[in-house]
Amino acid sequence: MHKNILTEAQLEARGMNAVADLLARRLIVPKVFFDAAWPSKLCRVDVLAVDRAGAGDIHAVEVKFGIAAARDFVPRLMQVSAHYKYLAILNPGSRRLQEHALYPKDGLGRIGVILFEESEQDRLIARIDIAPERFRVGPDVIRQIDRFTAKQHADIEIRV
Repeated sequence: MHKNILTEAQLEARGMNAVADLLARRLIVPKVFFDAAWPSKLCRVDVLAVDRAGAGDIHAVEVKFGIAAARDFVPRLMQVSAHYKYLAILNPGSRRLQEHALYPKDGLGRIGVILFEESEQDRLIARIDIAPERFRVGPDVIRQIDRFTAKQHADIEIRV
C-alpha cells in the first residue's frame, strides 16, 4: 500500500471497509457492524457480520497493522464468541503467522487470515489467504446475537 501519508488507524479503517465488502459478497444477506461491542460492552470487534439477516453464522474480524500486532492478538481473538474468526493483516511484510497458532487447543475451528491488495484504481481489496474453519458456539451465544442484532443498528445491511 503506497498511502504512506495515512496513519495506522486510517489504514485499519480502510481495511475494515474492504473486509465488509468481502463479507458482503461471501455471505447471504449479512448485517455488518463496525467497531461492535461484542461479545460484551467491555470488548470490541473491528468488523462483526451476522449472516442471513442477523439469524445466521457470526463472523468476527480484527484488522491489524503488521504481522507482530496480528500475532499478539491471536489469543484475544480465540476468546471471541463467533462461528468464524479472522485476522485481517495490513502490511504483513514477508513474514506469515505460524499456522498452528490459528487453531484452538480443542482443535475445533481455525482463525482465517485476510490479506489486502490495492487495485489500479487505488481501491483496497481484501482477500482470504487462509480460510477459516467453524468454531463451536453455544446456544447462549445465539440468544446473545439475537439480542445484539435487535438492539444495534447495522452499519451495512440489505433491507428486504
